[in-house]
Amino acid sequence: MGEAESHGTTFCYNNTVVGAHFEGNQIYLHVSQTETVKECDHHSQQHPDILLLPKLVVNSAGLSAAAVARCFRGINPGVIPPYYFARGCYFSLLSSKVPPFKHLIYPIPEDGGLGVHVTLDLDGQIKFGPDVEWLDPIDDISSIQNKFDYTVCADRAKKFYPEIRKYYPSLKDGSLQPGYAGIRPKVSGPGEGFADFIIQGEESHGIPGLVNLFGIESPGLTSSMAIAEHVATQLSV
Repeated sequence: MGEAESHGTTFCYNNTVVGAHFEGNQIYLHVSQTETVKECDHHSQQHPDILLLPKLVVNSAGLSAAAVARCFRGINPGVIPPYYFARGCYFSLLSSKVPPFKHLIYPIPEDGGLGVHVTLDLDGQIKFGPDVEWLDPIDDISSIQNKFDYTVCADRAKKFYPEIRKYYPSLKDGSLQPGYAGIRPKVSGPGEGFADFIIQGEESHGIPGLVNLFGIESPGLTSSMAIAEHVATQLSV
């Protein structure tokens, strides 16, 4: 962040893009304070607090990327892929005198994810996950407001034990505790198989200066710098 700011970047916190339109070869972004957006529902008409006139826009809104794209007046809705959401829960291993693992373990991938694998944090704590739980669709305003359910239900541990015991057969009952959950933005649904990231430019939607990033799930964080370089190359052509 410091490096970006030293090159002239301004970060605008506690504000939300609620819409956009294209007029006279100019993109107009509609921005409102996040607190104002929280008071709205999907039936409300959004009136932006300010309009931004950028030369370039990169829609990298993650879970809300499709919702933000649909708020863009003038874009062909047919170019916006269907969006699915998969919650992945993690469970941590209760403290043990001798950690059973010293490295990551990845089982055979499952539909929608990489399977319940082993990760170790910097403190040596062992976590198992994520699993795959497909979520029901939510409306665009709720998506933009991040009204997703990140609850880790303790009962899901019942499904973790048999998966973990495939490579850790000595796992004892009662040795898992709920950790945390994340939600993956996916462009393929249950049973549809793997789908790659979608990096969509003017050639797809016809709006100069706009790049949409859809379905940037794992390994999106790992490859984020490479994605940024690719987008920068596209916009500099």
